[in-house]
Amino acid sequence: MSRAVDVACLRPPAALVVALALTACGPSVQSFAGPTMGSTYQVKFVGHERDLPAIRELVADELAAFDAAFSQWRDDSEIARLNATPGTEPVAISARFAGVLRTALEVAAATDGAFDPTVKPLSDLYRAAKKQRAALDPAAVAAARQRIGFGRVTVTAAADGSPLLVRQRGDVLLDLDGLVAGAAADAIGAQLRARGTDSFYLEITGEVLCHGVKPDGEPWRIGVVDPAADVVGGDAALRVVALRDRALCTSGDYRNALVVDGKVVHHVFDPRTGRNPTHSVVSASVLADSAAIADALGTALMVMGDEAMRAAWPRMRRLGAVGALLVTPAEEPGLWRQIELDWPPSPHGD
Repeated sequence: MSRAVDVACLRPPAALVVALALTACGPSVQSFAGPTMGSTYQVKFVGHERDLPAIRELVADELAAFDAAFSQWRDDSEIARLNATPGTEPVAISARFAGVLRTALEVAAATDGAFDPTVKPLSDLYRAAKKQRAALDPAAVAAARQRIGFGRVTVTAAADGSPLLVRQRGDVLLDLDGLVAGAAADAIGAQLRARGTDSFYLEITGEVLCHGVKPDGEPWRIGVVDPAADVVGGDAALRVVALRDRALCTSGDYRNALVVDGKVVHHVFDPRTGRNPTHSVVSASVLADSAAIADALGTALMVMGDEAMRAAWPRMRRLGAVGALLVTPAEEPGLWRQIELDWPPSPHGD
């Protein structure tokens, strides 16, 4: 995943004085950050300093719950236990797990399998190849493909209404990393709103969800990071979005690549072929009502490219997507071509 950046808004001196005066006697932007999911998170909310302990605890509890359900790096997570116990018999799953998996399956259907929660066999091959700095074995890729297919997984209900996972093939493995960060942001956002915190900025591993506005009435302004800057750890914004009650998530192929025998192999695989896409898209950003939807669709659009995106866009809109931005190399070296679909204009002419 790529990153987004909260863009500071410059103001005339008089307006700044007024804003500072209001902040001194009313709610202001509080913030904290920390590590999660092998990366980081950041929370900003409009409130008082006295609110910080409760909101820190809320965020920590939700992130811990998502780690316990979806972590691929601990043996006792729910997903690890499911993957370690293959079979076709219905298996009880938590409501949290069922909700995220249902969303993943909806995105898979809307994108014709460009996003697929059963892609783990291919993901494991890439991780092993990167660790060993070795080329992917075509025979292993072909074998992995036989185990992939979102239609082989369903979520149903037991007699008491509790959710069940059903796998039509016993060796199907689940990997929900493509939307877990976004789903965590949605869950935290719902908890914040439930406690009366209506204005906030959440960023989890680069996926962003914003609600409400800042104390001065201005929206949260979020930048889509320039791929060239992101590669070297910079945060220059390629585009800026005024984000309110929506999510912005970006996927890219430039931060997790492997070069073997002069060929670049990156972590974005087409689950249907087992190979990297052949188009030139280097990043895909999605605006949506839900961060989980935006997160998963960002991954899907990296696989699909421009033409397939346009064909599937009506189905994506029905899931809550409201805008998409693909970035490809321009003819002139060092520049980017930006392909927009229902993308909003930048605020203040940025």
